[in-house]
Amino acid sequence: MAQYTKNGKTVTADDGKYHHLHSEYQPGKSWDTDEFVASNSPITVPYKYAGLFLTYTMLVGFGLSIMLAIIFRFEETTYTHCRVANYFPSTSAAIATTPSAYVWRLVICLCSLPRLLFVLYCYHFYINVSCQLRYYRGLCHLCFIAEMLENLSLIGLSCISSDDNYDIHEILFISFQVGAMLHMILMCIVFKMATTRYDDVRSDTGIFKRKGALQRKMFFCVMNILAFLISIYFFFRHQNRCEPGVYSLFAIFEYLVVLTNVLFHEDTWKDFSNRCIIYGGRAHNKLMTE
Repeated sequence: MAQYTKNGKTVTADDGKYHHLHSEYQPGKSWDTDEFVASNSPITVPYKYAGLFLTYTMLVGFGLSIMLAIIFRFEETTYTHCRVANYFPSTSAAIATTPSAYVWRLVICLCSLPRLLFVLYCYHFYINVSCQLRYYRGLCHLCFIAEMLENLSLIGLSCISSDDNYDIHEILFISFQVGAMLHMILMCIVFKMATTRYDDVRSDTGIFKRKGALQRKMFFCVMNILAFLISIYFFFRHQNRCEPGVYSLFAIFEYLVVLTNVLFHEDTWKDFSNRCIIYGGRAHNKLMTE
């Protein structure tokens, strides 16, 4: 038992039973607050809800940015260098103008840190799979680098719009798409290797037991790459021929690139839906299996 002086009164309590929000009580020390916190009261967030939050925040934010650009800045965001008819703004044009820019940057602020933390967690998880297949660990390293490149480039191109600095924005957009495509391809390969291993060794965990998980990843990956290649075709066709409506087709397929990218990440997050994030107390802010 120990005695503490608080608000002019002597308080008797078991040693270590209570602690202050910022520091532990010391015998004989006075405090001007009555706030005490239990030492082991962690906050638990199921990973599937965290993944849903990221997915729908990205999708709603992206859709809202395009809609606001069409409603409030249609002439500005659909303008083309050869002044032909265009009906939809490109992603870069939409997020470069207000109020769409405010919405998209808010989305990036809300989602960037969780996405980066998941990159680290996903890498840590896969690299610790006891897989003896050749090149497995090397592919895990490359997948991690590609996903980090994708996320950091996304932050960069969101902060530096095409109106701010077109050249830097273009470089960041290219590095984002290259990183995204490499990550999707490598993740499909790594997932297949890890699945083969876990089917024999860890089938009780359920982490890789979602039916059709690999097929969905491959579908979104292929659709993303096809949409990107088609958008590039329409972009250069517009640049060379200046046909009415062609730039609108480029914008539509650019939207599909964003959509398939978000859905691919959602499917990856679902692989860990049987886990939860435990914050505070004695959990030390780590991901745990339910």
